[in-house]
Amino acid sequence: MDRVFEGHGIRFEYPDDWILHEQSSAEEITLTVHSPDTSFWSLTLIFDRPDPQRVLDTVLDTFREEYTEIDVYPSDVRLNDQPTLACELDFVCHELLGSAFLRAVATPDFTLFVLYQGADLELDERQPLLEKVTGSLTWETDSEELSDESPWRDIV
Repeated sequence: MDRVFEGHGIRFEYPDDWILHEQSSAEEITLTVHSPDTSFWSLTLIFDRPDPQRVLDTVLDTFREEYTEIDVYPSDVRLNDQPTLACELDFVCHELLGSAFLRAVATPDFTLFVLYQGADLELDERQPLLEKVTGSLTWETDSEELSDESPWRDIV
């Protein structure tokens, strides 16, 4: 990891040959890093702090509308050492198998949503890099507002 993004109260590292794009509005900021192929990693900071379950449900509904063949698997992960709602998806697009990884967590300042995905042909090489980007993600936390109780609910 050769590059570092630091801003908006968050920090993450990403590979030197990946391209960073930022989109912002009054409601949210999305930062996306694109690999040289089709894999990408995206982070959205949602300022009105919707419930992470609602964020994941909305994204899952969008995937289900877009892809007729989709499998959803719960995942047990933490971001920035915080309890995180997470799932992993396998879907078919134009006869290719793709995978997406969804993570959502509430913070005192925003709801944070991470999505990374790629074609299975690329993920053997790219998934470790995508997970390194995710693992490097940090933000300021207020330990009084965040609980260490597992927030897992049925998102499937």
